[in-house]
Amino acid sequence: MADLATTITEFFAAIGRNPVYLLLFAGGIALVLILVLAHHIHKIRSEDIFVHQAWGAKWKGPNR
Repeated sequence: MADLATTITEFFAAIGRNPVYLLLFAGGIALVLILVLAHHIHKIRSEDIFVHQAWGAKWKGPNR
């Protein structure tokens, strides 16, 4: 069984030898970051608007 450090070293050596692997690796990282960002934005947009109690107690509604 291969050592973890050897596996990581060989992975980065393969990326260094072939620029296509570098592009795929960078593209994969960018895709994961975009998906995490989109999930976070969707989660924020789907929340209800929070009104602090000090302001909400004085609020009479949109038609008053």
